[in-house]
Amino acid sequence: MIVALILINGLWYQFRRCILISPIKIICLGLFVTYMYTLLQQTYFSRPPGSRNTVSLILGETWQGSVQSKAYVIENILMMIPFGVLLPNVLKPAESIFCCIPLGFFFSVSLEYAQFLSQRGHMQVDDVVMNVIGTIIGYLFFVSIKLLRRLNKYLKEKKCFLL
Repeated sequence: MIVALILINGLWYQFRRCILISPIKIICLGLFVTYMYTLLQQTYFSRPPGSRNTVSLILGETWQGSVQSKAYVIENILMMIPFGVLLPNVLKPAESIFCCIPLGFFFSVSLEYAQFLSQRGHMQVDDVVMNVIGTIIGYLFFVSIKLLRRLNKYLKEKKCFLL
């Protein structure tokens, strides 16, 4: 919750400085807020307090479990891909890998710690690692789209076509 407030405060400051806001930024901000709400609802608020109280600090322990455990690992990766894509679109400093990935790590650790304190989820190192991997994949997708936009702009200026 604290991370969400910090991010919203940073976004508010950034958008308050801008006179003209592009429709793409507004759409990305709306998607990011919706994503964060859904993510927090699924990983924190939908679980009753005191329902889970285990701690696992062994890396890879979740993957060695059942098929369901492996699905949770993949889910943790998929869950954070939108974070890596949307955050750099709404927060200018997060366009740097040195800002986006640590923010993904900080958010994941904060979520795991909140789950541990309220006993709403299993605190696992695997979750943090998989969430960071998901953030990295999302960030790489963001960078790929950004590079394709630049290439497209360059080709339009030079009136070159690949086909």
